[in-house]
Amino acid sequence: MKPHDKIKIITFVASPPSDMKDAVDNPFISGVIRTLSTKQAGNLVVKVSSVRDIDLELCKHLPADGKGRIRAQIVGHSMSGMLALGAHWFSEHDAHLRGFKFPYYVLDTNPAALGLLSKHAGKLSELMLVGCNIGSATSYGYAVSGRTLTYTLTELLRCSVLGADDVVAPAELDARGWYSPFAHRRGPKGWQWAGDAPPIWTEQSEPRSKVA
Repeated sequence: MKPHDKIKIITFVASPPSDMKDAVDNPFISGVIRTLSTKQAGNLVVKVSSVRDIDLELCKHLPADGKGRIRAQIVGHSMSGMLALGAHWFSEHDAHLRGFKFPYYVLDTNPAALGLLSKHAGKLSELMLVGCNIGSATSYGYAVSGRTLTYTLTELLRCSVLGADDVVAPAELDARGWYSPFAHRRGPKGWQWAGDAPPIWTEQSEPRSKVA
């Protein structure tokens, strides 16, 4: 059996860049790692600091035949339309200087960063973005929103892309370690790819409740 045949979910968790030896995980990231360590087999957990890291890990673990049998999720701190990977540990000055350059410590709609992921089109069954408000349709004054990012990734990867549209807690990972806030009467929003049809914006039908 090939290694990827045993993998059902790949969870990428944001971590400090390798040159930041004194950086430590913050409570949210540490909580996610602890929660994932208790989950069932079949969920490969990988720490990443950049979009390039995600690209390299997908190259290693996705099946060569291109069939979308694996789900992936990316966990980090975020705002609407922008998921911080290693950039979360940068100072504000360094984030502007380094965050949006190769190897891209932020996942957003930057075409150069997204180009690293284009080779994986059609190879995932679903992508979940896990970070507070990452999938929100509200832009909070910025040029793009979570809706922009999920739409762009859906077009690029040719799979369903969802993103949290509220605050996120480690307790919202289900028995397999997949982000499933449905027990809290809310769910992620995103773009659902349906065959050759255009992506369709899916609204949450149930009322949402905040988590602390």
